[in-house]
Amino acid sequence: MSLGGQNVYPNVLRWLGVVRELNVGTPLVPVVTHPAEQNQYDPEDMPRFLDDKAIRGSMTDLFYKTLGVEQAQFSFGGPNFLDSHGYFFDNVFGDLSTVGSGLANPATVSGGIPVGTTLCTLSAAPPAQYTAGATIQIGAGATAEVVVIGSTAGSNVVNFASSSGGAGYPVRFTHATGTTVQTCGTPYTHKFSALNSPLGYGGAYGAQPPTHTLTDVTNLVNTFTSGTYGTVPTSTYGARQYPSAVVKSLDFSGNAEQLLGIKMTGDSWLSVIAGTAVTNVTTNSRPIPNWNSTVVVAGNTLSSSGTYAGAGSFSLMPKRGTQVYWIVSGTQTPYIIARGPLTCDGSLNFDPTNSEMPLDLMLLNSQAPLSITTTNTGIANSGTPFSLTFTSTQCAFTKAKPTNNGQLIGFNVSWESVANSTDTGGSGGLGPCTLQLINNTAVY
Repeated sequence: MSLGGQNVYPNVLRWLGVVRELNVGTPLVPVVTHPAEQNQYDPEDMPRFLDDKAIRGSMTDLFYKTLGVEQAQFSFGGPNFLDSHGYFFDNVFGDLSTVGSGLANPATVSGGIPVGTTLCTLSAAPPAQYTAGATIQIGAGATAEVVVIGSTAGSNVVNFASSSGGAGYPVRFTHATGTTVQTCGTPYTHKFSALNSPLGYGGAYGAQPPTHTLTDVTNLVNTFTSGTYGTVPTSTYGARQYPSAVVKSLDFSGNAEQLLGIKMTGDSWLSVIAGTAVTNVTTNSRPIPNWNSTVVVAGNTLSSSGTYAGAGSFSLMPKRGTQVYWIVSGTQTPYIIARGPLTCDGSLNFDPTNSEMPLDLMLLNSQAPLSITTTNTGIANSGTPFSLTFTSTQCAFTKAKPTNNGQLIGFNVSWESVANSTDTGGSGGLGPCTLQLINNTAVY
């Protein structure tokens, strides 16, 4: 036996990396580590097997299993980390606008910028501050976006095609001639909305959000490398990557006694062995407790001292209809993991309650606005500043059940977001809800 005993691989040494893909299904090395609970960390390869059960005159019925089409599924959960969680929000919503702070050094775009491009031409030589690594904001309002400069070329061309990890920053919206470009810094305000443009992320038709590569680092290596039963590639770096990851639900849980929890589930292509070394890039951000959240229903702030008592807990779940498609083309890999409609529903637990307001919201079919904001402002030793606001301007309250299992009367309320013209982003249309995230992360 070797010094130290047998080879073992502790679960606590495992970690999850994430990066946005430039090309669907082409894996990239992670740019950030996303912390997850050990008991909610579940990636799984799921190839399908096709059975040969054609009878052959023998008293048995399985004669061969053939590999069919392949995919993987994943589920990750744990407390909120509102720097890395933005990647998953983007995967579900798809419409992302970003506004930076301290705007300065304005320049003007010469010629339009189409969706998906990674450079822009300015009407004059860029200011000296437009250097590699600088963040710039293109446009303003609903179509504002922030990119990181990769290089400047020629007299007035600004390129934002590359960054750490190999991921670039193709623009998400069309920007007209004369659009203002400015340098910017922290904090950044990100707004995630339903992507309604026929030109999806990157410029392809279909209103599809970006995909991501998820990297599962276990340090496990392949020992079954050759022999009668086949050959498995060597796992040099102890990591597997799940390309073309599509998140189909974000489950937020907001019990007042706990940290805000977020669970993500979805589909991806079958895992592949990482071809290059990966780096654990942990930001050391700190999660936010739910007690520091503010819930506003129908314009009324729920609180311990206001007209309406606060909610003891809440939940909300933005989710996508998804479907995995395979085609007859000589490959087991999905043709596409398609995103369908974005919807959202959730619950509010008025426990205790001091009025029938929750019941009235349902009986009157008021479809009132709902917003929930959680922040670490005012919390001692809270680390990086974060603020997350969920907004559903038209919210249908579909259930208001009195609760009698405690010492005080309460109501368990269920709600669904209704599409409206307010909860939208730069791609317009109608949307059920938005997420606004304020942090120090420039791009997703």
